[in-house]
Amino acid sequence: MGRPSLFEAAGGAPAMLALAADFHRRCLEDPVLEHPFSHTGNPDHVQRLADYWGEVWGGPPVYSSSFGGHGAMLRIHANQMDEEDPFSPRFISCFNEAVAATLPDIPDLRRALDAYIRAATNEVSGYFPLKAVVPVNPSMPRWGWEGAPASPPAESAPAPADPRD
Repeated sequence: MGRPSLFEAAGGAPAMLALAADFHRRCLEDPVLEHPFSHTGNPDHVQRLADYWGEVWGGPPVYSSSFGGHGAMLRIHANQMDEEDPFSPRFISCFNEAVAATLPDIPDLRRALDAYIRAATNEVSGYFPLKAVVPVNPSMPRWGWEGAPASPPAESAPAPADPRD
């Protein structure tokens, strides 16, 4: 039997919900993050965040099947501002504090989740500019112990014939 998914190692759906709730609370308490987190416009934000993270980390595809997948999440966060991003460092800090407070003390798990949140935050903040365009249907990232798996190879033309043949 192989290594469990990050979702399983973290404790499954109950752990995702605990993490999302703790993270959301920390963001509401942060003087910079409070504003965007208090204006989500969605009373189910914490559950949707838990579903999203769960899916990305190897859990069931709840977010994709119910809420439109990765592109929907990116569109929610896109086109917010053209000025320098004031949120990402604080977002990462709140996330890592929530991981430490709610998930098992497994160093490899914490390293993988830290790498994930840094990559995810970088991706999302790349769509903050007012004229940013989110791809129509980007695939849901799948994050494992070694980071995001390699993307499937793109369709390409057949390799040229070896002239020695």
